[in-house]
Amino acid sequence: MTESVPLETFDAVLSRDATDAMKWDKYKGRDVLPFWVADMDFAVAQPIQDALRQRLDHPILGYTFAPDSLAETVQNFLVSEYQWEIESDWLVWLPGVVCGLAASCRAYAKAGDHIIVNPPIYHHFYDSHEPHHTIDRLPLRCGNDHRWTWNLAALEERLQQGGVSLIMLCSPHNPTGTVFTVEEIQGLMALADAYDVTVVSDEIHCDLVLNPDKTHYPTAAAAPVQRDRTVTLMSGSKTWNLAGLNCSFAIIPDADRREAFKNALQSTVPPVPPLAYVATEAAYRDGGPWRESMSQYLWQNYQHIQERLANVAELTLHPLEATYLAWIDASALGLESPQAFFEEHGVGLSGGEQFGQPSFVRLNFACPRATLDEGLNRMIKAISAL
Repeated sequence: MTESVPLETFDAVLSRDATDAMKWDKYKGRDVLPFWVADMDFAVAQPIQDALRQRLDHPILGYTFAPDSLAETVQNFLVSEYQWEIESDWLVWLPGVVCGLAASCRAYAKAGDHIIVNPPIYHHFYDSHEPHHTIDRLPLRCGNDHRWTWNLAALEERLQQGGVSLIMLCSPHNPTGTVFTVEEIQGLMALADAYDVTVVSDEIHCDLVLNPDKTHYPTAAAAPVQRDRTVTLMSGSKTWNLAGLNCSFAIIPDADRREAFKNALQSTVPPVPPLAYVATEAAYRDGGPWRESMSQYLWQNYQHIQERLANVAELTLHPLEATYLAWIDASALGLESPQAFFEEHGVGLSGGEQFGQPSFVRLNFACPRATLDEGLNRMIKAISAL
């Protein structure tokens, strides 16, 4: 059994100089702290590092099949974590979830078809389709409690009009951090079934449920009656900070949909690199203790943001259930671009416009507490100077 990981591990401030880190080098030569792109400033779990070193004892890194042991490891993880039993042949290995979105558009939407997405949402949902498809933006609804969820009445109204072949979901949701309930998922899937629509569910953040009162339910597991019209996209990349090692997977129970998906990958999507397979297997097999401590640390980081922004009237932090991406309403600032404003004051956030909500900013808090605190200090100081 792998030993537990002390929470203080995540307090270590590690320089990413000379690593060509996209996150940090975006602001190279400028005094701007990066809280934008979704990777962590935490050292990768030791079992993953050890597995990579062991693989490098062999000096050849050629084209590689996914090992049978990896499929078995993922199957065991899904049963343990979600009580979801899948067959190994349901798995299709990919170098990223985004290419899975693109392949789904090619596989399940014909020329002239409409594809539904739910803004605010991760920007690749808007641009993964082909030119002969139409993206229909059906916004989430935000309740008085600031929790975002699907508007099923509006969805049914749109489906009644026809022409929709595909719905692309983000569950848990990026950037709002919502963990959808079984009832919400079943309601959506019942509509998809009634109108013969395929559902692609990006669940890359499923293992990052931070709120201890919430539970993630895979779409296909929550709605087993409709499972054959689902494509589930998962990866260990966000949870175990492996974004630079491209390994993701699709889970497609229906054989015909699986074959169409594989055909859509041909000649456009490269194979998964060998080290990515190694890291992914080590993560799902031995990364549990690291993930548990990391999740606790992230939840404390989120609560720290709540405390620091509680008296900042110009910013409204929306409740987060999963992901390490705080969704902040900055509309009270009255600025055309809150993201540009904070960047000028040394804080690099993701602008809400890329998600379809220009008055918001997204803050990646997967970093040491000291880094987070400095970023919050700069934000609060910038607002005070207005």
